[in-house]
Amino acid sequence: MALLFKASLTLAVLVGVSVAQQQWHAGLRLGGDLARFTAQLESSLGNLAEQIEEEVQNSLPRWMRNKERVESSSDSNRRVSALPFDGIDAISGVIGDGIDDGLKVHVDGDTDGKIVEGPLIEPIEPEVESIVPAVSTPVRPNFDDSFLFRPFRPFDRRPGFSMFDILNNRRTQWWKGPNVCVDQEEIDEGRSEVSGSQGQASSSGSSFIFSLGQMEVTSCQETDDKYTCTTRTSRRGINKTVKVTYRCCHGFAKTSSGCSRVQLQELPDTLQYIGATDFLSLTKAINMEKILRENITLFVPSNEAMQEFTVDLEAENEFDNDLDDNRTYNEVIYRRRRSVDTEELVLSHVTKGLYYTGDLLDEQLLNSMSKGSTLRINTYSTLPPTATVNCARIVGVNQHSSNGVVHTIDKVLRPVTKTLADLIESGPEFSILRQLLNRADMMNTLKEPGQLTIFAPTDDAFRSVPPSVLEGLLDGNACLDAVIKNHILPNVICSAAVQGKARTVNLLDSYLMLEKTGDNDIFVGDAEVVLKDIMGSNGVLHVISAPLMPQEAKPLIEVLESHNLTRFMDLLDAAGMMDELRDLTDVTVFAPSNRAVDEIPEDVLESIMSDPIRLREILEYHVATPTLKASDISNNHIATTRADHPLRINLYSRSPLLSGLINMGRRHPNMRVTAGCSHVSALDSRACGAVVHVVEKMLVVPKINVMELLDSNEDFSIFTKMLKDTGLNETLVEDGPFTVLAPSDYVFRILPEDELNMLLEDQELQKQLITQHIMEEHLCCTGINPNTWLFMDHKRTLNGSPLHVRRTNSGRLMAGPARITHCSSPTRNGLVHTVSHLLLNIHRHRQDDGEDCDRRHVFSSPGLELLFG
Repeated sequence: MALLFKASLTLAVLVGVSVAQQQWHAGLRLGGDLARFTAQLESSLGNLAEQIEEEVQNSLPRWMRNKERVESSSDSNRRVSALPFDGIDAISGVIGDGIDDGLKVHVDGDTDGKIVEGPLIEPIEPEVESIVPAVSTPVRPNFDDSFLFRPFRPFDRRPGFSMFDILNNRRTQWWKGPNVCVDQEEIDEGRSEVSGSQGQASSSGSSFIFSLGQMEVTSCQETDDKYTCTTRTSRRGINKTVKVTYRCCHGFAKTSSGCSRVQLQELPDTLQYIGATDFLSLTKAINMEKILRENITLFVPSNEAMQEFTVDLEAENEFDNDLDDNRTYNEVIYRRRRSVDTEELVLSHVTKGLYYTGDLLDEQLLNSMSKGSTLRINTYSTLPPTATVNCARIVGVNQHSSNGVVHTIDKVLRPVTKTLADLIESGPEFSILRQLLNRADMMNTLKEPGQLTIFAPTDDAFRSVPPSVLEGLLDGNACLDAVIKNHILPNVICSAAVQGKARTVNLLDSYLMLEKTGDNDIFVGDAEVVLKDIMGSNGVLHVISAPLMPQEAKPLIEVLESHNLTRFMDLLDAAGMMDELRDLTDVTVFAPSNRAVDEIPEDVLESIMSDPIRLREILEYHVATPTLKASDISNNHIATTRADHPLRINLYSRSPLLSGLINMGRRHPNMRVTAGCSHVSALDSRACGAVVHVVEKMLVVPKINVMELLDSNEDFSIFTKMLKDTGLNETLVEDGPFTVLAPSDYVFRILPEDELNMLLEDQELQKQLITQHIMEEHLCCTGINPNTWLFMDHKRTLNGSPLHVRRTNSGRLMAGPARITHCSSPTRNGLVHTVSHLLLNIHRHRQDDGEDCDRRHVFSSPGLELLFG
């Protein structure tokens, strides 16, 4: 049992630290990343529970493991009875007071028949910094930062975690005091059941308990107005989550001494007190004061916001009155004159129930009291942080009243009942956009529930592009999908989130640059936002003055020109492929740089130019299908070229020591990309229906395999004969890939005659030598890293021996003791590089027993032996 306790002690520290880390991360509010981290943690802890349970069970005596008891009988013989006996009931522990309290092993009976449901030692929770400033009494909004809703921290402020936080227990645990209400939410096997209760707060904290077959983790977090403890239990694959929330009951606010009573007023009096008198007057004018007597949360516009709304309505009416035959609907954003449903307008600001700032989350949807209308909460990590409701900025929070909560906003809200698709379909100025969305099959995306932003060009905006471009888009050419996705963001970006310059990512995974000028005008790229923050039930729409034409919508030839790939374009023109290239779609072009073309010997280039068929084949080998972006590239990817020959693409880690930590299936800044062993110096220059990657050498069309290359070169006759004699030549005609470090005949002939003869007569030695010179991977010379003491790149040869390949300080390429004197172009299944020495020291395999052999020095490589032996 002592051994069991010692082993479990490590568990206490590990799980305790994991819980502390979980609290630390909870303070960051990282959304999806935190959810994934929590899921991984739960899965890991569940697996750990099962492993420890198995170890504990195996360490128990058989009579405990089988839940049987050994008892003494009157005849002094021992017998086994099947009496109920649980053996070890539980193992519990917690970190508290900065000292490891260790684990306690509970055997049946020593808990007085009680089931162990939690730590036996009172936990101490690390202090979590408040996010929202406390507001205990109604406040008058002055549009000051002090009243900003702060659900997100600035990125430069992260909560620290220190053992001093654990040691320090001087903080008042207000949730254990009076006037605290408790809500509990239980999620069991995918079924959610919510129950609420009120009463005194019970103690809870960061802890764990491990019993046989069960792992339980509790993590707690304190925000400004509540304290939340989430307990996740995993028992034999069945997961359950219980979330308990402690907050001051309504009418009480958290202060330094606990939950203190605040002076509450009726909602009308609260609105009067904070200065929202215009909205209050509106509710009275339409006889809706009864709404203010219900239990509600009210997002109330300030008086300034009500005044601005009135001015906007007057301006719309003036425009409608001035509209005549000389003006078109598309010259400005036309809005049909209509009366305002004042009752629905008021109800669109109200939701049932009490929602304090601690209850509001990013992309949270609340149902307003207006028919079918929603309230969308958004938060932004700007400086200062910003929160919005239906894109109206929240400028005052948590004003208490006797029957509700009031938050102040800087804009009047209109009912939100239409989707983004409905808004576009109902706008006469969006006829071209409608056609393009339907042609790109994206209108359904704008109808579905979600959180989108669309920058919508008007018809006049689309007519500002060249007619041929617009005609191609309306015909549904290859650029259409890229153009449409360039206008849509996968999240809701309100104008309030733009402060100065900012950038966001669209559905193309490309950045869009947003800018707010000193005159409060907003630009996205070169287009001006002429009408902003039109809310839909699934996102927001901004009307812009010009379409956002992405790089992906530019013609392929134009993209080649922008990269100054003039020599490649000259070759295409000479082969008569320019017009053909313009019409290609869904292709990848590996375009050689000007330097790559200039490096071709002049006589070779003239020979190629004089042979149109050969020139066309070479250029078609630089064009692959389908479109291959950097994110699609994995090591040893085989691209299908228009020349009907495979093109092998490789990824090489510049830090081999860390290569195991890098996902080879994704583009990583520490990766070098090669295509046909040519370094890819520029990736992902997108064009209409194409992607351009720039390579630094002309690609050579591979028409033979490794064995055929060796067999056709007389310089490798001895090595080739050994391959055939040992039968390894059959291996080198397979798919591969292989890298052969081939010694030339000269390397064999400089061996001592007796050693060469011995090698030629011993097939086992030949096989050992050959397998030392072959690797089952595609090692381009471009992918060989510089030699450093920390990152040493060892490759595995065919016989299993490690081989250190590196690039020396002087730029020479080395493979073990030999220098790579010539790097080959790729064949269909691999490479053949020439090496200057054998990679196996034949001298060590001599069978001579004479004194001369004993006196000969043995060097680490044949090269050293030739120089000094």
